[in-house]
Amino acid sequence: MTQVARERWGWPELFIAIQLLWGAVLFLPGAQGYRVYIRALPYVLSGAALVYYFRRATGEPIPTSAKWLFACFALLTLNLLQSTTHLVAGVGQIVFQICIAAPAFWMVRAVRNEARLETLVWVLFGSSLLGSTVGILQVYLPAVFLPPEFNTLAQALNPDIVSSLTYVGADGRAIIRPPGLSDSPGGASVAGMMSVILGLTLAVQRQRTWPVTAICLAGGAVGMTVLFLTHVRALSLLAAASVGVSALLRVRQGRAGEGAFGVVAGIGLLAGAYVWAVSVGGDAVADRFLGLVDEGVLHTFDESRGSFLRYTLAELLYEFPLGAGLGRWGMMQVLFGDSTMWQAPPIHVEVQPTGWLLDGGLPLLVLYAGALATALHYTYRMAVSASSVSVQDVATVLLCVQLAIVTLCLTGAVFNTQLGIQFWAVTGALAGATRFLRA
Repeated sequence: MTQVARERWGWPELFIAIQLLWGAVLFLPGAQGYRVYIRALPYVLSGAALVYYFRRATGEPIPTSAKWLFACFALLTLNLLQSTTHLVAGVGQIVFQICIAAPAFWMVRAVRNEARLETLVWVLFGSSLLGSTVGILQVYLPAVFLPPEFNTLAQALNPDIVSSLTYVGADGRAIIRPPGLSDSPGGASVAGMMSVILGLTLAVQRQRTWPVTAICLAGGAVGMTVLFLTHVRALSLLAAASVGVSALLRVRQGRAGEGAFGVVAGIGLLAGAYVWAVSVGGDAVADRFLGLVDEGVLHTFDESRGSFLRYTLAELLYEFPLGAGLGRWGMMQVLFGDSTMWQAPPIHVEVQPTGWLLDGGLPLLVLYAGALATALHYTYRMAVSASSVSVQDVATVLLCVQLAIVTLCLTGAVFNTQLGIQFWAVTGALAGATRFLRA
């Protein structure tokens, strides 16, 4: 591989692709028997990369957001001493969280220039678009493109999960919410959201040729259509909101014309995708999303996820101000929890703040919020005042992605998933590529 190629391609790009495409392995016959190991692979690779890039000291400072993460890990370790901690599951949760946040540390050393950063963003878009495209094909040709087996663990916990996530389409046939490159119904929604956000923001950039702009907008349309067909309203709303966020950033950069074009293109894309999705999904799709208009977004959120957030802040915060002990929720509890600890039963978690509160109480809520806020602030500074125009463009794209992932904390435990890895990966990559750049 030439020096020029090494400066634009390598492990960071492959890592991002793996995060989005790993689920294709589950399409192989008999793969469900090894699901736990396959599912763990992206996290293991993230942790292994941390060990590799920090195998020797370089003397380089770590980003400010990573320092907040250090404090989070220290607090989690301290909470192992709580009597209600499930020790094995608790240690597993700490390792799990380190693997999720690891790219915030090692991506800084792996991505060292603007060209590499831009390539990584395109890999993220291409991988997301591939997952979205598979999701579309699963609706039109389910016998060919649906996975041969769905998530066996989820079906063991809820035998009716697949049927409950199936609806009747416009032509009267049953449609399983497209899983994309995953084995879970509706799993294509994440790739769809990323396709929309990246497609719209990449399309509206300086010196972008019309063919590339058309490809980006077409990719966004595919992603939005998949979102409608999966019925996942939270991600659909965030994808739509990215149109406005991107436009505001363009105005802040003094590029109001590009912002206006982005809004017009985004509205057209959303309308076209909705018509396409309804033509396939029928009244089930229309009713699912028109309900947002009738009831209002805030009312819908309050009825679906708002109650979990209120319960966390109004009750759990007073019951567990310093945490409930580690290993009491999530996959670590399912896999490694101690069933004999009757005094510390598992606790169900629906939104991310609940998980942070259980693991480390109010201090962890503050520390992780500080890490996220610091990361967002740095990306915003790069988007509006970086001396390099190309960095401004890429930072604008990444800020829309970051904001979407952070907002999803109110709908699920996203920083216990690969979305958390993606957040810290783009955060670390931006910090590494712009380390010596004047803002």
